[in-house]
Amino acid sequence: MEPHYLFQTLLFRLQLFPLLPNLVRPPIVLEQCISYLEEFVMERDRQGIDPRFGKVPPSLDVYQFVWDRTRMIRKDFILQNYTGKSANNSGLCSAVAVRCHERIARWHVMMEHQLSHLPEYMAQQSVQNIQELGQTLKTLNQLYDDGRFTKPDKGEISSRHGCQFDFVQGPNPIDYDGVELKNNKILPTTRFIGTGTATENNGTAEAEMRGLYILLTMHNDGGMEVLKYAASLAAKNPVVFQSKPVQLALSVFRVS
Repeated sequence: MEPHYLFQTLLFRLQLFPLLPNLVRPPIVLEQCISYLEEFVMERDRQGIDPRFGKVPPSLDVYQFVWDRTRMIRKDFILQNYTGKSANNSGLCSAVAVRCHERIARWHVMMEHQLSHLPEYMAQQSVQNIQELGQTLKTLNQLYDDGRFTKPDKGEISSRHGCQFDFVQGPNPIDYDGVELKNNKILPTTRFIGTGTATENNGTAEAEMRGLYILLTMHNDGGMEVLKYAASLAAKNPVVFQSKPVQLALSVFRVS
């Protein structure tokens, strides 16, 4: 690491100077980073010998690298205040932020399944993986709730705002390889999340993520957290509450 960059990093962590824009990646760049991780890194241990190192990287090494990268991606979103306009804050929201957090959440869930046979992972990594999954889903809850606390700006054609829009605000984002990405009802097969036609979830995986949150927290406070969460969701978004993922998660909760 260059000495001047090390010094800047130290000052930043000590909060001795304002955040420098050139040290933070904007949402579109963060989405490109996730695309690169999924395409070239997450399956690296299954793709044979890595020519850069002359060997097959261990699964845990790949996991730890991706875990660190996705954590920093989420931190960059937080630094830019992408926390949603919930009842308690006035953060930003965008379809890009939603998609990125959904993809990170899926990765944490898959790792808990794929690496559960490794004693070293269960002893040292599983707890932190679950913690990061919980933080990711908590942020998603805030982003999903964004549209329920805001009104459309002057000139907008929809009452849905921020994360609740059917499409990415502004120009379509460009993936790491230059391919244009879309997220709308007209071209549903080109969306990042899901296939088929768009639903009330506005092209995101809200129902799936809400269900995962219920499964993750069903033992908190003797089940009281899920009961409060489900009641709030039923009142604020009955369509998502009645969705198959949420109802399946609640069925598991009832028999647990």
